[in-house]
Amino acid sequence: MAIEERPPYVLERGQSLADVVHGQMLALIDDGSWSPRSRLPSETELARRFGMSRPVIRQALAMLRDAGLIQSRQGSGSFVIGPPDAVEQPPEQVLFPAIGSIADITAFVSFREGMEGEIAATAALNRSKEQLATILGVLGRFREKRALGERPQDDFAFHLSIAQATGNPFYVNSLTSLREQMTMGMALIWNFSADRPDFRAVVADHHEAIYDAIRLQDAEAARDAMRRHLRWAGARILRGDDAEANKI
Repeated sequence: MAIEERPPYVLERGQSLADVVHGQMLALIDDGSWSPRSRLPSETELARRFGMSRPVIRQALAMLRDAGLIQSRQGSGSFVIGPPDAVEQPPEQVLFPAIGSIADITAFVSFREGMEGEIAATAALNRSKEQLATILGVLGRFREKRALGERPQDDFAFHLSIAQATGNPFYVNSLTSLREQMTMGMALIWNFSADRPDFRAVVADHHEAIYDAIRLQDAEAARDAMRRHLRWAGARILRGDDAEANKI
């Protein structure tokens, strides 16, 4: 990501640029963009992508190595070992119903609005400095010029990173179990809006409003921002209506 493409970083007290890049790298590992056993780009390429100096990149990579997430091999580079829980048995997933009608979409949007509103509020109260950096790392992708087909995965990664910041495994498992339904709805929105040059910026603005409330640990504002965003997204799917967007 070029320097001019990324949003300005807002550092928490005691947070360094290496912490921010570390959070972005963690997000790439968590959502599978950097899959287990894959080779990481060179330090030069990472510095260009994140718009940071090589010393900052080295510090962020060292944090990943210390956490056992990557392994460096002399002469070969660094390789992903996996997310922190990669060696653990994954939790049993909740079986949610498939979406096959307009009524299903309406019910699903209402369900997400209630659940994810509380997820955002809980994340605002419980998030750690590292989890906030991870959310910011995912958020930065919405200002990048990424392919349309990658957008639903970026969108889902943002919402999942907030669930992870709650510290509540029930929220995380619920969203993970809803990946198929959520990415399907997100793909519809992104595909419907492919000819809208301002759409990417609107989604980024909505997500930044949610992030800012979580950063400030304002639970009410986080809940409201998330619910307004999902209400707007539902209106986009069902009616192609932008009216809710102006309320963010």
